[in-house]
Amino acid sequence: MKKITLSFITLISLTAVASAGSIRVYNSDSKSHKIELKCSGSSKTVEIDPSKTTTYTFHSTSKECDIVGGSIKFPTTKLTDGGSWKIKDGVATKE
Repeated sequence: MKKITLSFITLISLTAVASAGSIRVYNSDSKSHKIELKCSGSSKTVEIDPSKTTTYTFHSTSKECDIVGGSIKFPTTKLTDGGSWKIKDGVATKE
């Protein structure tokens, strides 16, 4: 019974990891920025520190999140898994 329970927990954990997406953002500005996202109905706010690269992992049933606000202008309305962005003067460009 222990093996079945442990196998079930492992399967659930692997499924949760498989449902995650991530984006990488480099903020070249000297001030922090925020990105407000909606991922599968859940709201998320990501803070990007100044002069740093941040990898944000979103746990979602899909591999993308809608951009619903924040202090950065993106050329798209969605962030998708594996995306890499650079912020300069409050504007994001895809890397």
